[in-house]
Amino acid sequence: MSFETIEAVEQALGSRLPSGLREAWLHDNKFEVGERFYYPIKDERYFNKTWDDIIRANRDERQLPKDFITVAENGSGDELGFLTSDVETIYIWWHETDELERVADSIDLFVEVTRLESDVIERFCERVLESGTVFGLSAETDVGWAYAPSIIETTDVLLFFSTPEGALACKAEEWEDYHLIELPLDLFVAGWLPNMADDGLLCGLDWSSDLKGMEYDPETVLETIEEAD
Repeated sequence: MSFETIEAVEQALGSRLPSGLREAWLHDNKFEVGERFYYPIKDERYFNKTWDDIIRANRDERQLPKDFITVAENGSGDELGFLTSDVETIYIWWHETDELERVADSIDLFVEVTRLESDVIERFCERVLESGTVFGLSAETDVGWAYAPSIIETTDVLLFFSTPEGALACKAEEWEDYHLIELPLDLFVAGWLPNMADDGLLCGLDWSSDLKGMEYDPETVLETIEEAD
């Protein structure tokens, strides 16, 4: 795509587009990151591949939030986009609740985090499927599980590791006397993840020794394991 074509799209939308998206369009007119497909610019040479373009996605009859422009979708009705009053800050519009959630300061940051999340969960699932075991820490020898407060929601994050070394690396400070726990993968899939989803808990996968890492909802972890199996 050329800058002239992108500017024509912006004129049709009545708003400038995020700088990161403009840059991406110069190299590729149709792409996906994680679970989201980014709308292309309509190209008459490849009409069948680009008919679902960004202008069509923002047509009035879709009843998107006022001043919200969508740039990507996840296949289930939720849209990723920005407000015309601040084209760089990125939001998700949750269609079931009609709410906007601020998720990143820029499209570049959102893409970076999305790719990191995808790498971590895919590596975790690959390892536990191979070993048949999920690892963790507990203050007790046979019961309990180490957890930390979530930084994105008002809930707790249970920490799961794909290797015993990863879990043991977190035995420090207040967790110095914690014990290594092994959980069979089939029990993790059939029992733990569904129960955590019911309780509103999150999964922390392969966190670093300073107890930092990505947080995932249990349904996403379950779905990824099932797809990889």
